[in-house]
Amino acid sequence: KDQQGTFSASAATEDCNKSKSSSADPDYCRRILVRDAKGSIREIILPKGLDLDRPKRTRTSFTAEQLYRLEMEFQRCQYVVG
Repeated sequence: KDQQGTFSASAATEDCNKSKSSSADPDYCRRILVRDAKGSIREIILPKGLDLDRPKRTRTSFTAEQLYRLEMEFQRCQYVVG
């Protein structure tokens, strides 16, 4: 967890990797087997909070008119929120 108390995947990954040499992983880590591009099977350690099974959100489709209006609004005010 980071300073605000929210989950930080990068910090948890570092902690998980530090424990790679130890026999028991922390309860917030999980090991999975993956096949790389060459066909070799490798074991990787990931934070359990990383939800690999969650379906991806479908990409939003915009019409040409909507894109035009979004681009015009961005030109007017280039403040990005998110």
